[in-house]
Amino acid sequence: MEKTQTMRQKQAQASKEKLRGIVFEMSKAKTLDEIRIRDICEEAGMSLGNFYLYFPSKESALIYSYKTKDDDWSKLGLEAIADPLERLCRVITTHLWSMTENSLCFDTQLYISQLKVYENYFFTEDRFLHRVTRDAVAQCQEAGLMKRNHTAYETAIRLLNFSRGLVYNYCIGHKEDHPAWLKYAIECQQEYIQLFLTEEGLEKMDRERGALWRVPGGARPEGGTTT
Repeated sequence: MEKTQTMRQKQAQASKEKLRGIVFEMSKAKTLDEIRIRDICEEAGMSLGNFYLYFPSKESALIYSYKTKDDDWSKLGLEAIADPLERLCRVITTHLWSMTENSLCFDTQLYISQLKVYENYFFTEDRFLHRVTRDAVAQCQEAGLMKRNHTAYETAIRLLNFSRGLVYNYCIGHKEDHPAWLKYAIECQQEYIQLFLTEEGLEKMDRERGALWRVPGGARPEGGTTT
């Protein structure tokens, strides 16, 4: 049973979320070098001491703001998709699509923050993104749709690392074009995932490609594959 928060705990959480939101919005248009903690505090109506009560650095605050992504993903009904291969493809597509919800500046600053201030959250096994990907891979393997030359966890990490590489490459290119990049990134993942599919899985992918790779909301990426 979850413990009821005290009024002080609720206020502390509200203050932390307020700071998170301000850092998130600032990072959409400013680099980390341009964001000053003093400006964050002024916007929040808090003292510098209050900021450091919740975050050791602005980088940590930015990484914390990214953690809310998993909360958003968990509400999209991905785990309710019965077909494991469709679920896996939709998780991958959602991961890529979520990057286009933000500005390229935010995504770039997020990677810079992770490089400067290591945060293990990105790689924890019980993180929603990791867990739902691993579970989908395991069920695909059980259904004979994916090969078993790697464990479900190893395959899931490979797929997520590939997506992360696509996002990182987009960031360092400094050319913001979300629709074109999303189309390209999904096409790359469609090719890469075939390395892990069995003959049965490849046949299913060819038959149902359009349905498997929809972005949240049911639409396919602009200009994306429709067959």
